[in-house]
Amino acid sequence: MPRMMSRPVPQVVMVKHPRRSGVLGLGAGLLFLSFVSKFSERVQIYKAKNQKVKNAPREQVEGLTDLMRFILGSTCSSREFLTVTKLSLMLLLRTVGSVWVSKHWGSIVNSVVSQDFSRLARLVSEFAGATVFLSGLNALLKYYISALRLQVREKITLWCHEKYMRSKDMIFYKANKVGQKIDNCDHQITSDVERFSDVFAEVFSQSLKPIVDFLVYSVELSRVQGLTTPLTLYSWFAFASCISAVTLPPFGELAAGEQRLEGNFRGKHSELITNCEQIAFLGGERPEKDVLNNSFGELISHCKRSINLSFNSEVLRQYLNKYFCTVIGLVLIARPLRLRPAELPQFTSDQIAQYFTSTWRNMEAMATAIQDLFELTNRIGRLSGFATRVRQLMLGLESRPPVLNEEIAKAQRGPDPPVFKKGPHLKFEHVSVYRPDGTLLVKDLNFTVERGQRVLVTGGNGCGKSSLFRVIRKLWPLVEGTITMPEDKEIYFLTQVNFVPCGSLRDLVIYPQSMEEMKAVGRTDDDVRTCLRWAHVSPQVEHDGRAQLEFNDGGRIVKPRLDDVRDWQKDLSPGQKQRLAFARLFYHRPHFVVLDECTNGISPDVEHDLYDRCTRENMAVFSISHKIELKLFHERELRYLGDLEGKWQMSECSQTRDKITRASSTVKLPEPDKDGKKAKFCGRKLHFAADVCLSDTEIVRAMMSNAVKTYTMKIKLAKKPVSPTLASWQDWRPNPSLHACSWRGELMCVTNVCSTLYVEFAEGLRKRKSQDSFPLLATAAD
Repeated sequence: MPRMMSRPVPQVVMVKHPRRSGVLGLGAGLLFLSFVSKFSERVQIYKAKNQKVKNAPREQVEGLTDLMRFILGSTCSSREFLTVTKLSLMLLLRTVGSVWVSKHWGSIVNSVVSQDFSRLARLVSEFAGATVFLSGLNALLKYYISALRLQVREKITLWCHEKYMRSKDMIFYKANKVGQKIDNCDHQITSDVERFSDVFAEVFSQSLKPIVDFLVYSVELSRVQGLTTPLTLYSWFAFASCISAVTLPPFGELAAGEQRLEGNFRGKHSELITNCEQIAFLGGERPEKDVLNNSFGELISHCKRSINLSFNSEVLRQYLNKYFCTVIGLVLIARPLRLRPAELPQFTSDQIAQYFTSTWRNMEAMATAIQDLFELTNRIGRLSGFATRVRQLMLGLESRPPVLNEEIAKAQRGPDPPVFKKGPHLKFEHVSVYRPDGTLLVKDLNFTVERGQRVLVTGGNGCGKSSLFRVIRKLWPLVEGTITMPEDKEIYFLTQVNFVPCGSLRDLVIYPQSMEEMKAVGRTDDDVRTCLRWAHVSPQVEHDGRAQLEFNDGGRIVKPRLDDVRDWQKDLSPGQKQRLAFARLFYHRPHFVVLDECTNGISPDVEHDLYDRCTRENMAVFSISHKIELKLFHERELRYLGDLEGKWQMSECSQTRDKITRASSTVKLPEPDKDGKKAKFCGRKLHFAADVCLSDTEIVRAMMSNAVKTYTMKIKLAKKPVSPTLASWQDWRPNPSLHACSWRGELMCVTNVCSTLYVEFAEGLRKRKSQDSFPLLATAAD
């Protein structure tokens, strides 16, 4: 480094007092930087007036200022400040190295012109050694720029995650579902923050470098040529930038619009992936393709408009700032030689060549620095566009705008202000429920649910059956009345949409607990297996040789273990997802549970067992459903009438329970063990008719006739003689004159007969004591 900074050839200067000229050049450079900073803000205001949105760019500048204060102020740690310091030092060292290269290159040219080859060899060797240092310097500069980019993104993203997933506030739900939504929130947190971080690191490095270059080269040119050269360049670039500002497009607005359209386009693809199966069933490829193409077309049109707006500005800027500036530079270099003071010595040709080479390189570097300073307007405009979207995201995550203000304020002045209380039961006193848009759903609701009780919530589509529980979970605000409820952990919700978390089979059951938390509360894997068995999704082999949860991986049957990790969202069927949700419910054992139409994909016999398990666990059950047969498992029915007045009805399920049946019978059947060798008698519940309202006689006729015909066919397929009992029922026909209650009796009679027939057939197979009986039995059992 000492040799690199040596001066092998004296530098040619064209002024009497180079040191004083250098100081004056530094002062002039600082004044010019002040002008540039004011100029950038004035251009933003001018573009705002030109676009007839007077406050938009000013808001963008304010958003950028606030965001910079957030990143570099209250939330940044010493790591970010240290990175900025290192980056600034690298930029300064690179500028100093560039000045040394300019001077050294002039000395090399001097040696070539004077044909001093020994000095030329020494200068070239010094230059070769310096390039090792300069290459490492450039690599460090890029490294710290990338580090700053990652650190800024990490800081903002983690801050957004902290606010987005804030405990008990549920911003992730409210920002996407309630009140003023954040458009494409996922795109803003991922893509917009990433783009802002990239542009911020770029602007910071490209802003600091031209400032350092500008000041260093201002001093150098003033010291060599006097103050006239830098002042002339300042004036020309100021004039050229003012002219360019007239044609400068609104980069901030264009960048923000592009990101908004990018988010919309990405959202359309996400919707397609979410609804791909429904679209495939409906054959909706053509309209969905039109939706994607239209969204992409809007994005492309916006990008083309941005390119077209930039074209005129770029043509003028290239001519004024690049090519015509070269003419001015040549004039400024020749001026000291033409108007050289008499007291300066005569210079030789090699000295003039050295002067021209070093001064031209310095002037070229200074011109580039000045151009970069004025182009900061464009870069800051782009950064402002991204900053506006990120700032709006941060403000939206920091505090959500309240909803239902007028309704809540009115209720607070009345006799039943909104109040939440803690208690061992769930009690509603004069509760009114509103949608976030102000629509009244339920008015003056009053009832109490003790632990172990079961309530069925019914009503028409869109009447708001789930709304009351959104208020309980505090997803929607409570407008009026008092709700007394236990702790949040004692109320559990199973929704219509089956959520399958990531992780192992154990993680699916204990969610949101971790394995460490499970052990801390004294739970074990045996508890998890028990819950899976209760929910009919156990991977353990049952008496019939099959498992309730198994997968076919390339023709190989796999029974997952608790530690196995799979793509559960893809591998599980809708019914298995619903049963896993019940396993999660049984694991957590809450006092109150809300079942929001979460058994649609579950067979009636399993559904029966799941409700029975909830009863045995002494859970208070709220079931939201359209199934009238679920009254068999509930004590009361809360029915929403769905009118504009928010009326509701509470009735006892026992009033209609006699009209509903779930016909079933349990028989003892011989079944093989898992090796197919030893017969065991296992209790199997046979459901011959299920979930029907006997007031619909047509359904009953069909099911009763189908029961007899089905079992007759299975006996014949097994190549066994038809028993006398079944023969007497083959010609059975339902009597259409019977009343509904008599239908129920006939249906139970058919059920008992079919059970008897099944036992007769199974007993006959058992008496044969032949292993080949078991496949026949399996055929009949199916």
